Amino acid sequence: MKRVVVIGGGIGGLEVARALSEKDVPVTLVTEKDHYISGPSRPLILSNEQSLDRIIRGYNHLPENVEVIYGRAVEVDPEERKVVLTDGRSLAYDYVVISTGLRYDYSALSPEDKIYNVYDVGKLYDLKHLVWSIKSGSFVVYAPKQPYRCAPAPGETVMTIDMILRHRDVRDDVELYFVDANPKFQPPVIHDVWKSRFEEAGIEYVTGEEIVKVEKDGVVLSDGDKIRAEYKVILPPNKAVNLIKDREGFIEVRSPQDLRTKEYEDVFAVGDAAKLPYPKNSEVTSTSARIAASQILEDLGLGDKIELKYRFVGWAYAGNLEGKLATQSIKFELEFTPEGPKGSKDPEPKEEYTKQKDVWEQGVLKKLFGY
Repeated sequence: MKRVVVIGGGIGGLEVARALSEKDVPVTLVTEKDHYISGPSRPLILSNEQSLDRIIRGYNHLPENVEVIYGRAVEVDPEERKVVLTDGRSLAYDYVVISTGLRYDYSALSPEDKIYNVYDVGKLYDLKHLVWSIKSGSFVVYAPKQPYRCAPAPGETVMTIDMILRHRDVRDDVELYFVDANPKFQPPVIHDVWKSRFEEAGIEYVTGEEIVKVEKDGVVLSDGDKIRAEYKVILPPNKAVNLIKDREGFIEVRSPQDLRTKEYEDVFAVGDAAKLPYPKNSEVTSTSARIAASQILEDLGLGDKIELKYRFVGWAYAGNLEGKLATQSIKFELEFTPEGPKGSKDPEPKEEYTKQKDVWEQGVLKKLFGY
């Protein structure tokens, strides 16, 4: 049987591993950590509407023909057809799928002060402590230029902070600023809803400018202006984790329907690590992973390659302007076509949409991790 190595224990890696295992193809899954923490609902940990135990999973309940190796892959050598780990081990492969996601480039911000966000778990819990304890002050929340993981998350974060401060009856004593380096609030399909929500919440905002430096008393923008803020809630620029020997940047694939790398027939890239003309999120990752798995199965004579549309339903947490800890969400849909993205939305945030997002996230975790 051919040897398939999948690098990455997140949505993309597990989607590939499960699809292959269902056809009795043994898979070696390389993951750096012994657990996975789902990302979409992390902002709700701030408001106690979500808890870590509901979104963390281990790897002990995967199919028996998926072998899990705990370690960090540092290189894929296509000429030698091997994956090299930090401890010196190497894994030979006939096919390798790279689903290594993104890393956060904090150095790009020249930070001179503490940074909070909802992406790194330690920073998330530090931020939670902060918003539940301060009585006055000022925050700046930042979304970098695309591509970055989970487009609505920075907007979700500032609205969740706003909701908690209202709930604690200290919102009038705390200034909130939102900076989006993109021309429109993300994702663009709900730009106008975000704009209206920020204005109603009294959140000052800037679009089209990057934060280039984090200082003790605020942040410096790319146009030279400075926003004075005590607390910096910042998603740094996202960078690709490209493990292919002597390569950098997002991994070039042949097309959204052909996830083989441009140079190698047996090396695939899916999800955030791949250079795709779509947002970086769970649904795009899942779609690309399912296509890649079908390509491998076709090569093995175990199935036909499938073509899938890149489309999804999404939800963006929009806080609650009454200060109730009952988040309302914006629901939207996107489909990516050769003519460009087509989107629709419900401009009215609803609590019901927050519940729908939870059902979706729990369903993804059960499908991939077994519970």
